[in-house]
Amino acid sequence: MLISLKLRNLLFFILLTFSLSASEKTTVFMLHSYSEEYPWTKGQHSSFISNLNKINVHFEFYTEYLDSKRLELTTEYKNNFIQYLKLKYANINPDLIYVTDDNALKLIAENHNKIFLKERERPVFFSGINDLSMHNILPRKTFSGVYEVKEIKPNIELIKQFSPQTRDIYFIGDDSETYQSIKKELILQEKDFTTMNFKYISSQYISIILQKLPNKPRSFVLLTTIGNLKDDNNNTLQPKESISIIKQNQNLNILSMEDAYMYEGVIGGYMTSANKQGEEAADLVIQYLKRNSLENIHSILKSPNIYMFNWKSLTNSRVILSEYIARNALITGKNATFIETNTSMLLNILVIIMIILILGILIMYVVKRKKYEDQDEKLKKLASLRTKLYIKNQLIHNTFVLGKIGYWRLDTNKDKLFISEELLEILEIDYKIYKDDSEILYYFLNSNDKKLFSEKLSEVQSSHKAVSFNHKMTTLNKTVFNVSHLLYTENIEQNISVLVGIIKFEK
Repeated sequence: MLISLKLRNLLFFILLTFSLSASEKTTVFMLHSYSEEYPWTKGQHSSFISNLNKINVHFEFYTEYLDSKRLELTTEYKNNFIQYLKLKYANINPDLIYVTDDNALKLIAENHNKIFLKERERPVFFSGINDLSMHNILPRKTFSGVYEVKEIKPNIELIKQFSPQTRDIYFIGDDSETYQSIKKELILQEKDFTTMNFKYISSQYISIILQKLPNKPRSFVLLTTIGNLKDDNNNTLQPKESISIIKQNQNLNILSMEDAYMYEGVIGGYMTSANKQGEEAADLVIQYLKRNSLENIHSILKSPNIYMFNWKSLTNSRVILSEYIARNALITGKNATFIETNTSMLLNILVIIMIILILGILIMYVVKRKKYEDQDEKLKKLASLRTKLYIKNQLIHNTFVLGKIGYWRLDTNKDKLFISEELLEILEIDYKIYKDDSEILYYFLNSNDKKLFSEKLSEVQSSHKAVSFNHKMTTLNKTVFNVSHLLYTENIEQNISVLVGIIKFEK
């Protein structure tokens, strides 16, 4: 009995101690090499914090930025920055430190014991480090983190897949210290690609970059690091601005080795991921907090890279992504399947169409009753009607654009077919030369599905009930799609019959 009582007291003490420790704050000092708005920095920072906040620990974060993309890290600047940190954090003793990218890591590695109190050894975690030699320099008992390696082989294989005849590959960089580290690694790998010609284009100034870019059609360029590019007035450009300027050369197919550069015009590639870097660094912190030691917590030398592509840029560049890569890739800007878009989307579309039909019927009824009223009054009502119908039609149009849904409308009395621009684009029909050919849909139907399509049309016309079915369609360039087809009929008046089709395309 006495032993049991002692055991209960011991368990209570352990639980109480755990509860108290869980309520204490874990203070994290964070230093980033670049500005708080730089996409690469934002990605690491947000993912790091988000991952830490998933565990039952209360964190308090303090964040500083070197802004080294826009400011030169002179000895004077670094000394003044260190003095600023010493003054600001004189009464703050962080439990651990997190830094991103090489400049911040080197500054902290050399000075963290000068900035903060030395009453204990605090761990330093990092991510986004290009200089792999730091792994052999940093003491393992204090430093642990994630290295960033821009892998060339998967991107070369991508280019070979996109364009087997391509031999020249251009690497674009901002001539920064980070770029030089990346270039050094690329040069070491040139021997593995004897049939390819690596061409390096780098400068601090984008105007010089533009002069050196190739003018040969379908040239492939790879962005390495471009965060330090400047205009001719020595203003540092945002990556989005730099990419927009580079993309003006329409001969280029642009791939990226970093997810922070996935702006309009960039196809994608096998790239370093800011989110993955931050997540992996946070996981190392979580391991440390569980053990209260860095022993057996090893830095991650295998960069957590990902395949990432922009669907619109892929399509515009007319390059084809293999199914194997697409299956494991993060593809942005691609609309989900009809089911994935949520069944509420279809219900909303149908509700909008029903509202328009009801409004149309009511308005027609009102107009008919008021046909003997003053002509000016009728014209005003008709103008109001046009405005309302225009707004509703715009709502439908915008909804279809978001959903990548094709739409057609056939007036069976006049044998006149309207096809939406979205459907014309998917079927690769030039809308400028398209004529109202009521038979044109049959041309794109799979031969095995034409009878089914006719049967469904007849069913809708006779029953006046909506039907949906699946079949195949083939574009002008022989691309085959699986489609979901929704048919229904409009009977606005007894002598007017309109068939409507809504088509969702899936490869």
